[in-house]
Amino acid sequence: MLGALIAQLDRPELAAQVLDTLDPDLAIAIEMRAADASMTTADFVAGAVRAFIDSADDDLWFQMLTVIRKADDPGLTAVQTILKWVATERQGAA
Repeated sequence: MLGALIAQLDRPELAAQVLDTLDPDLAIAIEMRAADASMTTADFVAGAVRAFIDSADDDLWFQMLTVIRKADDPGLTAVQTILKWVATERQGAA
C-alpha cells in the first residue's frame, strides 16, 4: 500500500490527487514549498515523503503508526500526515 503509493508520487496526476485530499491551505503550503525549491509539486511531494522514510527517527515513526493504525487507507493517511508535518515545519520557520 504505502510502498506502491510512494513509488508513484512523482507522477503529477497522483500528486494532484493526494493534494486534493488535503485541507486547501495545506495544499497551497505544499505548492509554495515546491515553488520555493524550484521543483514541480509532484517532485517535491515525492521527495518530502522519501526524505521522511529515509530520515525519520523512531519517535516520528511511532507517531505515524499511531495516526495510520485505524485509517481506512493507511498509505494515503501516511502521505497526508507527512505532508502536514512538512507544511507545519515550513510555517514554523517563517
